[in-house]
Amino acid sequence: MPAAERSKLHVEGINDVHVVKHLLLRHRIDCPTTGDGRPQQDFAPNVPEITAAGDKDAVLAAIGTAVPVSIGRSVGFVLDADAAPQDRWRAVRDRFRMIGLDVPALIPGDGFVADVDDFRARVGVWLMPNNQHEGALEEFLEGLVDDRDPILPLAETSTEEALKKGARFSGAKHRKAVLHAWLAWQQEPGLPYGAAINARYFLDDSPAALAFVEWYRRVFP
Repeated sequence: MPAAERSKLHVEGINDVHVVKHLLLRHRIDCPTTGDGRPQQDFAPNVPEITAAGDKDAVLAAIGTAVPVSIGRSVGFVLDADAAPQDRWRAVRDRFRMIGLDVPALIPGDGFVADVDDFRARVGVWLMPNNQHEGALEEFLEGLVDDRDPILPLAETSTEEALKKGARFSGAKHRKAVLHAWLAWQQEPGLPYGAAINARYFLDDSPAALAFVEWYRRVFP
């Protein structure tokens, strides 16, 4: 008899997959990821498969297709707020309206979670970094850095100095440049985001980390 379809957590890209996966692992939640090859029976029935949609437009598109087929299951969506959180949430609302779900005008600060009676599904949305402010995955990760860390401010000033000397990254990549500078100065320099979480360079019990994990647990109880 074929295994039941698993719940899904849709994120933008592979970096998002690894950040979410390793943060959840730090909280003793092991989720499969698309293509990792591990048997489904290795995972608790309530944990979702984390899948990279490709970009924010693909995550938005997935709302219209994934919710109607998630009958009796949960489905979650994680995407960046970028420069305009309210515009991003408006785009999310428009997608939900297309499948008959009315959602609040403002996304709750602790993330959106609702039950869709027509599909017997629970849905959740998290806008990186914290459902309120502009930003993306990098700003979320900065929220996982110890407030007393002396290296992150140095990474900030060094990045500013690099810009003055002709560094070529665009303004939209500024926070990413800062975070990568910070990662370059850790015990093992330059680890990818997920591996850096696993190496405990990032905190798993910061307010930002705990808020995301609590949202996850509400979506996938």
